[in-house]
Amino acid sequence: MAKTFWFTTDTLGAGDEELGRLLMRNLIYSLARGDVRPERLMFMNGGVRLTCEGSPVLDDIRAMAEAGSIVKSCGTCLDYLGLKDNLAVGEVGDMAGSVGVLAGDADVVTVA
Repeated sequence: MAKTFWFTTDTLGAGDEELGRLLMRNLIYSLARGDVRPERLMFMNGGVRLTCEGSPVLDDIRAMAEAGSIVKSCGTCLDYLGLKDNLAVGEVGDMAGSVGVLAGDADVVTVA
């Protein structure tokens, strides 16, 4: 079954932000090196920071994109955060596309 990973923040878990950033880096590093490639990586809200210039996980996200994973970042989120010109990997997505994926057949794993 196809897996979609839905990133809603640039940290993993609640609590200490520095620890959350470290955990997110470790998660994406492990995801990029796992045996099963995600079909999609979708980024919304603060998660779009992971796909922008300066992100510590760009190389891993690029590797997954080069291996065939679809990478989409929310256009509204990029605009709101002033990051649209900083997108470094993947494409700008929209809410209609996001709803289509969420309502589709793929398993969605929410990372928050």
